[in-house]
Amino acid sequence: MSKKQVQVGQVFQTVGATNGRCWRVKATVVLFGIPHAQVVSTEDEGDYKTLSCLVLTDSNFYRLVPPPPPGSVAA
Repeated sequence: MSKKQVQVGQVFQTVGATNGRCWRVKATVVLFGIPHAQVVSTEDEGDYKTLSCLVLTDSNFYRLVPPPPPGSVAA
């Protein structure tokens, strides 16, 4: 069974939340032998938290937002 990797720059969206807030991975760290991601809100960079990578890659809690295609322009 392969483990999903969390990488700096990836964006994850909260599942089941009314606002569907998105979080960008700023750094990865290992705490007590467990990989974690330090994430910041894409709406408010003052809002940040540290999550276990296992939780971040669990589709019951978060979903990976695919990056825009190369050359696309953000609206």
